[in-house]
Amino acid sequence: MTIKRQYSLPNCKLILQGLSDTGGTNLSSGQVLSILMSAECHINGQAPPLTGGRDFFESLVRQVSSYAQEFLSGISYSRHHSDTQELLHLKKIDVNLHRLTLSDGNDSPGKDQKPERIIDLTTVELFDLVEAIDQFFADSLTLPDFSLAVGPVSRKQANSGEPMAQKVLPAAVGMSGLAIAALALFFVPIPEVQRPREPQPQSNESVGNLETTPTGTPEPGFNPTPTPESSDSSPKSTTIDSSEERLSEENLESSLTTSSEITNPTEIEKLQNLLSEKINDTWKTKINTDLMYRVTVAADGSIIGYKPISPAAADDVDKTPLPNLLDQEAVNGDDNQSTAEFRVLFTKQGSLEVEPW
Repeated sequence: MTIKRQYSLPNCKLILQGLSDTGGTNLSSGQVLSILMSAECHINGQAPPLTGGRDFFESLVRQVSSYAQEFLSGISYSRHHSDTQELLHLKKIDVNLHRLTLSDGNDSPGKDQKPERIIDLTTVELFDLVEAIDQFFADSLTLPDFSLAVGPVSRKQANSGEPMAQKVLPAAVGMSGLAIAALALFFVPIPEVQRPREPQPQSNESVGNLETTPTGTPEPGFNPTPTPESSDSSPKSTTIDSSEERLSEENLESSLTTSSEITNPTEIEKLQNLLSEKINDTWKTKINTDLMYRVTVAADGSIIGYKPISPAAADDVDKTPLPNLLDQEAVNGDDNQSTAEFRVLFTKQGSLEVEPW
């Protein structure tokens, strides 16, 4: 009984017919097609189909499998059988076109075989044919004794034929990029190293705020007495010894802690007027800025100490009569004597302001 096997794909159909050498008639368990009688290869749009016997089918399987491997890998290698022994041949015509040629196998050996049939396959049709052949090999009940010899390709045959220029191109591009980078870094200026600047010392002197009273509105108990300036009189040159100045400041500090403070308003007003008269009578030198001092006066009206309130007052103390009015005997006298403190302001307008501290 004839056994038929069919392997169908959208663009290709492979039909095999043959017999089983077992001779059984029971098909329930599946008959093995071991003797191939005919093979048909149907390609859509190509009529009539390609037909032949076992030689035709084996040549179709070998040529299609080998050509598909070459097409996918891009490596061309020699076939397992000589081209003169094959009934079918495949070669590439275009990127998407492949020519299948069927030769006449009835010619006598030694003569050139004339082409019997030529079919141009697209890539989709070619791989549908490959899939049909794969289905045949997956079917263990069809020609179990038939196998396709597959072996590795040698290094010599695996030469892809890549041009030498294309092989050298990556290395050339890398070297060119490295040279360009080195050239660009050559023109980068070297950074200049600067020594850190030494910090400049800052002055710790603080200028005190001058507490001035408007000259037009004298406070209660404050009786400034302006001193008329004489155009004929010349400023009296005075010098002060540094030890004497330090003595006045030290005496003022000590008087603040050891002397008893006068609190009687009448005595304070009396000492205030007396101090104003002393300074007005002796102050002749003009000043360019207001000068303020803290002056300590004993109960008898003698000046026993003074202290500049601002740096300008310390620098221009020679322009005031305070160094000459300092009573050295009272300074060296009794430390427990009663004292009163006054704020003395020499204004640049030439007026004098004296008020209790």
